[in-house]
Amino acid sequence: MRPIVGLALGGGGARGYAHIGVIRTLLAHQVPIDVIAGTSMGAAIGAAYACGVDLLKFQRIMQHLDVNRLLGIPDTTLRGLESLAGQAASEYLFKRADWRSHEPERLKQLYQFLKLFTGERNFEDLALPCAVIACDVDTGEEVVLRSGKVYRAVAASMAFPGINPPVHHEGRFLVDGGLVNKVPVDAAVALGADVVIAVDVGAGLNPHVSTSIEVMIQSQAIISRELTRLKLQMMRERLGERLVIVRPSVERVRMNQLREIEFPIQEGERAMSEKIETVKALLASGVAAHAR
Repeated sequence: MRPIVGLALGGGGARGYAHIGVIRTLLAHQVPIDVIAGTSMGAAIGAAYACGVDLLKFQRIMQHLDVNRLLGIPDTTLRGLESLAGQAASEYLFKRADWRSHEPERLKQLYQFLKLFTGERNFEDLALPCAVIACDVDTGEEVVLRSGKVYRAVAASMAFPGINPPVHHEGRFLVDGGLVNKVPVDAAVALGADVVIAVDVGAGLNPHVSTSIEVMIQSQAIISRELTRLKLQMMRERLGERLVIVRPSVERVRMNQLREIEFPIQEGERAMSEKIETVKALLASGVAAHAR
């Protein structure tokens, strides 16, 4: 009996398009994908694949849409900070932070966008087990979503603080899962995976910070990178060689460059191709499920 293969697709905004290249390469080499866990863009692409969407169709849709404008996501860091400052001032002066009482229009737009790929499917309808990671904004707890509407779960996992409001789900308000689990290897194992292919598309650090804003952004990047490193190290100790970490070279892509799609895909293909023989060897070795 062959090992169960799981994908853990990490968050990283536009850098996450690399996941498409990873999945394509696995399929081209007849490597089975049995379960998928994803965070943020990893959740979007993983859920789309689990829903049976052709990834070429996904790519073409993303190439022909101005996703930044459609979803109200600033395309530069400066514009993002300007937008956040304006929103904060409005909320302070006019008490307009009312996402706890009703869903803002921005969320409804995100839902409609995600329905292009997931429709009205529930997790329970999927042939491929899938988990989506979010974070409870009130408690800081990780929330693993495996039931209900797929589009709402993905929207929660993608709700980047300051850009999208939290998503209400079963009494909780959920935001970007990357805050607590950027590359959800443990969630893939919980779905039954014996071998996990973890795709880390985290950003590199800026080697030349020079402003207070850049220091603030760099500080958050350092925290995120260290948390991811520690979590992957823990899973490496647990899984050993059955954890295959893939790191596409997508550092040059900013997370909000949502029109930059071909380069990350190519880098995903390249990075997965470098690890494909390792994955095939694990499958050929017949790693037993009880090894977990």
